[in-house]
Amino acid sequence: MSEASKVAPARSANRVEEILRAACRVVAEEGAHALRIGTVAREAGISRTLVHYYFSTRQELLRATFAYAEGRRVEALAAELQELATARERAELALRRTLDPELPEVPALWNEVWSSARDDEELGPLVRERYREWAERIVELLDEGRADGSVPASVDPRAAGWRLAALADGLDSIGYVGLLDRDAALAVLRSALERELAS
Repeated sequence: MSEASKVAPARSANRVEEILRAACRVVAEEGAHALRIGTVAREAGISRTLVHYYFSTRQELLRATFAYAEGRRVEALAAELQELATARERAELALRRTLDPELPEVPALWNEVWSSARDDEELGPLVRERYREWAERIVELLDEGRADGSVPASVDPRAAGWRLAALADGLDSIGYVGLLDRDAALAVLRSALERELAS
């Protein structure tokens, strides 16, 4: 393989990441409704044609941006969770991050993809997979908490984990449309955690 053929895929991957980083900035600053080929091209400082070369439609760009942002969220959360001593603390932080994310584009993207997932044959499975992975991570953390003694043995990790995941997701959606502020949503989540994880 020639040096030129080795460099081309790296350049292409770098260009795609540059576009996706720009797309995340657009969503964080203006909301997911602003995620358009032209808007992302302006944010990235490149031509619309170049963005079209990699993403032929808005839906394709939305799918890629969602997957990219979710990947970044999972990595950032994993790093945070490593700092905590117990699995219960890790579960609580993972749930809190649903309402208080480190990456501002994530809630906007989730709300956008929920509305598109049913009609998009490629986006639907991606959204379901990512949601299932997130909820199952809460279940795993509660199960680990039973093993390390931070979660009572009487707690059913699967039932409690999915209930808490659904609650956090619902609180995020309610907050996203302005019906509940962040502090009130976190208070509801704390109360639910206390009830679910009581001895």
